[in-house]
Amino acid sequence: MTTRLSLRAGLALAALCMSATAVALPMAQFEGQYELVSSTTEPDSNWAYTKGRIAIKKLDDRHVSILHACEWKKSPKEVCSQRYVAQWRNGEMYLQDRNTWHERMAFDPAARRLTVLTQGVDGTLRRDIYEATKVPLTDKALVRRMKREQDAVDDLVDEPAFGEFGKWEYRKNRIEVKR
Repeated sequence: MTTRLSLRAGLALAALCMSATAVALPMAQFEGQYELVSSTTEPDSNWAYTKGRIAIKKLDDRHVSILHACEWKKSPKEVCSQRYVAQWRNGEMYLQDRNTWHERMAFDPAARRLTVLTQGVDGTLRRDIYEATKVPLTDKALVRRMKREQDAVDDLVDEPAFGEFGKWEYRKNRIEVKR
């Protein structure tokens, strides 16, 4: 019971911290490379990353790809990467609705910091913080994983198995922007 209350309090605090009012920013403000500076879980577990990188790239006038390559704390050799598409609409960025119900993102433009909150199936909450970097990605495992995700995004554009990303739903998961 105490763990549940602690987790609920942590989720409430995270929601409060992430509920910043959206600010109209140019889409280019989001683009760039971000390096993992912190990965923590509540309650404490091995469901965290030891290293990670996010690359945000423009796909067209309204969409960006968000590529994520990482290494698990518990099992560094296992596959650890994801790809998303986000849509720029009315001065705000929305993450794709498909398969993102358990994640929330926040962006601090002044610090060039991206925070990702992920809710685990067991109720664990992971908070990953990434900061902008200009240092080239050299870690071989992360380079390989990032390339795999870039190839998958290229396939989305060239041969859209799930339909064109421009026709996907982008309604439920706004990327919060800190003022």
